[in-house]
Parts: sequence; C-alpha cells; structure tokens
Amino acid sequence: MAKLADLSNELLLNIVSYLATGDDIDVKTLLNLCRTSRLLLDIAQPALYTCVRIAEPAADPLKPLKIFLRTLMERPSLTKATQELALINDRGIRYELPNLQHLRFTAQIEQPRALLQSVHQLQTDSSILPKLKTFHLHKKYEDGPVDIEDYIPFMRYPSFEEFSTESDVPDILGGSRAINTLTHSTVELLWCMAALPTMSRLLDACPRLTLFEFVIPDQSRYRWQSDVGYQPLVAPRDLVTTLLETHGHSLKTLHLDFHHFYGLSDLELREEVEDSGQRLEDCDYTYPSFRGFENLTRMTIEFEKLVKVRDLPASLESLNLYFCHFADLDKEYLSDLIRLKETWCPVIEYVTVSGWEKTNEGITTVREHARSLNAPVQVSADGRTLTFLGAGSHLQIQSHEPLFSDGSDHEDDMEMNEEEEEPLALE
Repeated sequence: MAKLADLSNELLLNIVSYLATGDDIDVKTLLNLCRTSRLLLDIAQPALYTCVRIAEPAADPLKPLKIFLRTLMERPSLTKATQELALINDRGIRYELPNLQHLRFTAQIEQPRALLQSVHQLQTDSSILPKLKTFHLHKKYEDGPVDIEDYIPFMRYPSFEEFSTESDVPDILGGSRAINTLTHSTVELLWCMAALPTMSRLLDACPRLTLFEFVIPDQSRYRWQSDVGYQPLVAPRDLVTTLLETHGHSLKTLHLDFHHFYGLSDLELREEVEDSGQRLEDCDYTYPSFRGFENLTRMTIEFEKLVKVRDLPASLESLNLYFCHFADLDKEYLSDLIRLKETWCPVIEYVTVSGWEKTNEGITTVREHARSLNAPVQVSADGRTLTFLGAGSHLQIQSHEPLFSDGSDHEDDMEMNEEEEEPLALE
C-alpha cells in the first residue's frame, strides 16, 4: 500500500484542499499532517492557515495570537493563504493579510471604535484587506442595539459584500431577531438605532438598494444602550425622504417599524404637532408621499403614519398596514382603501390592515362604515376579519385579540401575522 508521502505534490495539494474548511475535525487532521513530515508540513500548513480562529485562553490570552503572528513573520507566504479569520476582541486585526476574505469579530469588552477607525484609515492609505468580502460582528459587551456608524466604511472596500451582526439576546414570539445585515442591495436593520446623518451615509454606501428594512427594537428586550447612546433617532419623514432621494428608482421592498418611538397616540407629541401649526400629514412623525418611488412593489408600514392613502406609489402590488387604531380608520380612509386600485395603485393585489383590540368595538365601527358606503364585505364568524369584495384587490381588515389580558400594553410589541381564517359570512 502506497504511503501518503509517496503521492505526488499535485495529488496531495488536491487532497488537502478539501480539508481547508475551518471545521474542528479538518483542523485537527491538518495539524496532524503538519507534524508528520517536512514535506507534508509544506503542503498542509497553507491549508491550515486558510481559516484561522484565534481564541483567548484564560491562562495566557495572547499566546495563540503570538504563535500565529510569529509563524506569519517566519513564513510570509502564509499571509497570502489566510482567507478567513475569527478574532476575540481587537488584537491582531491590523496585520496585513492580502487574501483575507472573511472576518468574524467577537467583541466582549467594548465597542471597537478606535480599532475600526484605524483599520479604515489603513485601508484608505495602503489598501490593506483588499479582498475582504464579509465582516461579522458578535456583540457581547452589551445587549442593546448596534451602532453601525463605524462599520459603514466596509461597504466601500473594493471586494466587500456583506456586513452582519448578532447579539446574545433571546428571540421572542412574534418579534424580530437581534441581527443586522448590510449588502450593496439590501439593508436589514432589526437590532439598530441610528440618527439621520448615519442613515444618509449608509444609503450613500449602498448603490444598488432594492430592499430596506428598519425595525426599531422593543426596549423591553435589552437593558443597556451605551453603544448607540442617546443620539436622536432618525424621524420617519426624514428617513423616507432620504430613501426617495437616493434610491427612488431602485427600491422594491420597504418595511418600516418605529415601534414606540414617535407614536401618534402620545399626547405630548400630538400637542407638539398642534403647537407647531403643522398639519399631521406634514409633521416629522408621519411619512411623506411615496409617489416618487418608481419600482416599489411591497410595503409594510405602521397604519397611523400613513395619513393619506393617495400617497402610496403607483407601482405598489402588496401593502401591509399594521398597528392600526381602529378609531382612526374612519369612513373616508376606508373609502380610499376600497378605491385604491382604481384610483392610485393600478397594479395593487393585496392590502392588509391589522391591529389589536380587546373587544370587537373598533372592527364593528369599521363594518358600519362599510355598510354606509354600500361596500360588499364578508365577515368572519368571530367578527374580527373583514374581507371586502369588488375592490379589485384582496382587501382585508383584521382585528386581533391581544395575547396578554393583564392590562399591560404588550399588543404593540407583536408583529401582525395572518391567522387561519374562520368561515366568512356575506354582509
């Protein structure tokens, strides 16, 4: 039987290439090959350095990093082999790794602001990390929303494709995951808060944006927010205006949820709007007209922040209006929803309006509006779902019963999900 060392270098390189995965078993196999002979060391070591994970043992946190850097200095060719690097905290990231493609960073101590600013400056001056494709942040130093300000420059690196984050915050029923993902065509901010200047820089760095999702985290899910501090949160009107200015021609999917921020049920906020002399549809806390978006087909936004149905884009195919306060769904607003397809959105197919209420009072009032408009409507057996007929699109209004009945205001924390419908009765 032929020995492994008797095989040709070409065949050995081909075998070793299948072990360059970074998996624990493959890493141990490559380590054993490196310890077998000088020949196998020369062949297996570059594969071993393709995916590097540097931990911090309690006894000597710097030992693995020292060994890694010393080996790179003794064998500079290995710097070109490293394609994936996982680090704990901020040690060693400045080392020049020309072929590094994937970087996983676990931040245990604090926000790595100074480190990132230094790396971005080095990249500008000397083009380090020219092949970096992904940067993944595992945030462990606090459980609050991520400040993305210092990560936006990655989007301008020559080969960069995706920035993502994760936090050790448990998932909850009906809630978004504590993650963020940025690419040149998609922005999904589910665990982030940002001011207008930060949002403007982000949108400028994503030239082919087709999907934008911004969901403010529920404050009950985290204890600290030292990362984002107390910077002013971008206002709904400013955000949509900036989106329209930068990506009005390319955006196709939009999901916005400011949660408890800028809620129009807040009496102080209402008084502020009234004292300013502005109309509700012109204030900072509602959305401006979406008519300027040329290709926007899917929208999920809060009901209360869309003051006029006629402000929806002509290209819209699917609309989800959630957190509806049924007292605000008056006869005129309902009439506009029914006439949406024939008047403003000729290609609209689905419209869902949903909200939470403990009784059927609100949805019953909507039924009265429908009756006065002579609009044919089907009513579910429990009276909480109205499906309008003859509107040209699938228009449905859903009144969900709160999952919590202890008097606490949990219903706004839940996302609107379509439930299995009961039999409908024609009214």
